[in-house]
Amino acid sequence: MRENPRPGEFYRHFKNKLYQIIAVATHSESKEQLVIYQALYGDFGVYARPLDMFLSEVDREKYPEIEQKYRFEKLENISETSKQITDINSEINIETINKTLMEESEDEPKNFFIDFLDANDYYTKKKIILANKENITDKQLDAIFDIYGLKRNGIDKTIDIADFIAYLDMQIHFEGKRLR
Repeated sequence: MRENPRPGEFYRHFKNKLYQIIAVATHSESKEQLVIYQALYGDFGVYARPLDMFLSEVDREKYPEIEQKYRFEKLENISETSKQITDINSEINIETINKTLMEESEDEPKNFFIDFLDANDYYTKKKIILANKENITDKQLDAIFDIYGLKRNGIDKTIDIADFIAYLDMQIHFEGKRLR
C-alpha cells in the first residue's frame, strides 16, 4: 500500500505536470477521502480527486505508451525534477512556436490584424483596414468592433467595414493623432 500524500508534498502526474498537495480532506456526507492539490503550471488551478484514484496506477489500456507506474508519483528532489520538466516543456513550446510561425508566414493576409492592433494612430489603422478589407474575416471584424465598443449591424461585412472607417475618420478629425 502506498503512503498517503501530505500537505506541501510535490507530485508529478503521468502527463508530466507538477502538482503540490494542499490537503487530504474528508467528504462531509460520504466520508470519502479527497486529495486537494494545486497545479504548478498555467492558471495554477486547484483540484480535488478521491484518494484511491489519486494513488491508483496508470490505466495501461488507455495509456499504453506511459512509462510511469502510478497516476501521481511523489517527487523527492523537486528542484531537479522541475528543471527536467521545464526543459522538456521548453523544447515542446519551441517546436510549437516554430510550427505556428511557419504556418503564419505562409498565410500572410492574417498578419494585417496584428499590425492593425499595434498601430499607433487612427490614420495608420485606417490605412491598414483599407488595404486589407477583402481579407478581413467576420471574427476579426467582431473583435475590432468589440475593442472600440461599437455595435455591428451584421447585415453586410462591406457596410460594417465602411461604418468602422467612418468611425476612424471621425476619430482622426476630432482626436488627431492621439490614441486613448
